Amino acid sequence: MSQVRVLIVEDDALIAADLAALLRDLGYQVVAICPDASMAMPALLAHRPDLVLLDIHLGQGDDGIQVAARINATAATPFLFVTGHTDRGTLERVKAVRPAGFIIKPFDEDDLRTQIEIALARHAAQVESGSQPTEAQRQDFRIGNALFVRDKGRLVKVPVEEIHYAEAANNYVLLHTSDRRYVLNSSLGAVAERIGSPHFVRVHRSYLVDIRRVSGLREKEILLGDLVLPLGRTHRAEVRMRWVG
Repeated sequence: MSQVRVLIVEDDALIAADLAALLRDLGYQVVAICPDASMAMPALLAHRPDLVLLDIHLGQGDDGIQVAARINATAATPFLFVTGHTDRGTLERVKAVRPAGFIIKPFDEDDLRTQIEIALARHAAQVESGSQPTEAQRQDFRIGNALFVRDKGRLVKVPVEEIHYAEAANNYVLLHTSDRRYVLNSSLGAVAERIGSPHFVRVHRSYLVDIRRVSGLREKEILLGDLVLPLGRTHRAEVRMRWVG
């Protein structure tokens, strides 16, 4: 598991510090705070955040809308505008850069959490900023090489490479890594689709496994080190072919 990484671009030092503190309380990682546009793009390219929180008015130099246009041109990174300015002229300029959403100053913890989760889910589902992602789209989703899931009420990032196997359990799926287990309100088929990796193989109606982690096969079992999982009859031929191959 790794934290969701956030870059802040905000010229007011007190607001930036308050925003960073709230983000850390919510379990996010603040990778950098940039006070102006000149520092924003170098920080974006250096840290590769999952999300940018971007003030519209940044004092001297380029404003946040100009920064947003450069983000769109160079990096597939979602961004939220953090602003106290919502006049018609500003909103018309904002439409052209397609933000994932807005956080209106003054903001609170609940609003910040909600807007970030919606922005990331919208970006993953490629939903336009004027529309809301469905509840199913917000439950868990993939961006880049990671799944974003909820753990104890917080949104966390689970790199696909860290997932060992997924297990269907009643109406849920348990996602297993080397040291953690995450509960997803989903079906195994839907999780397989979101993982989207050719290395994951269905080995049983209730199990999806990263074939690279398989250490041995038996007639009706598959071994992941000391862990023994069932190997379904209808999956045996494909699993053996994939593992040997």
